[in-house]
Amino acid sequence: MVGYLCDHCSHAWARPVEDDLDVHDIVRVDLPDGTLYGDVWQVEDDRVQVRGPGGEWLLWVERWRVIVY
Repeated sequence: MVGYLCDHCSHAWARPVEDDLDVHDIVRVDLPDGTLYGDVWQVEDDRVQVRGPGGEWLLWVERWRVIVY
């Protein structure tokens, strides 16, 4: 589970970490400075490589930041 807390309103919530990611799944990646959308390129135990639309970018992120879209 990943826990979230809103600094502005103090609302708290949780969501499970995706454990069934497959290559080519369409995902949303929540980063501190924004949200990215792309498809899964590689999956490892604790991280996922996500590719942007049309191969625009390729980024490794922690698995807990990825949500199947």
